[in-house]
Amino acid sequence: MKRKSLPVAKPPQNGLGQPTIMNRELAAAHGVAYVHLAVFCIDVDRVYWLDPESTSLPFAWEVFLTEYYLLHAQPSAELVAAVVAELLEEAPGEPPLGGQIAFAAYAAAERGALPPELKRLFTGWKRAPDDLLAQLAELHAHAPDTAKQLATHCLQAQLNPPLAPPTREALERITRGELAPSPVA
Repeated sequence: MKRKSLPVAKPPQNGLGQPTIMNRELAAAHGVAYVHLAVFCIDVDRVYWLDPESTSLPFAWEVFLTEYYLLHAQPSAELVAAVVAELLEEAPGEPPLGGQIAFAAYAAAERGALPPELKRLFTGWKRAPDDLLAQLAELHAHAPDTAKQLATHCLQAQLNPPLAPPTREALERITRGELAPSPVA
């Protein structure tokens, strides 16, 4: 008797056509907090890549907005460490969509907004991104107004597919001044 095989489900293809920071194992381990954080980072990066050379936006705006959200969303330090470690362990090359979270976490740890033990994740970096840190300090000096302007920019971007609903909601809350950063424990 010939055995029939059952149809095998293929893993879904990435609808964005590019690698992203979304990781099934991290999603299973950390749940909704991870998914919302990853989707926010990916969507902000997608907006950045619409016009990466824009002179109307400040340098490192996507890192600033990611850090702003990261400190509001208050994921556990364990979650932040897992996301960053996963990124830093990947092969060198073009970072995946959402990869700016590593710089956002680094900057937040340097400013003392994230637990100091997270700095250990970055010991492999050859040098600190001093230009980035200086620009972020300037952007933080004008927060939350800067965050509101950048969130509005993201909300107006013509993305296909559009912003994910959790990202849209977070950006709308930033524009209304309802989201303000807090240190992550």
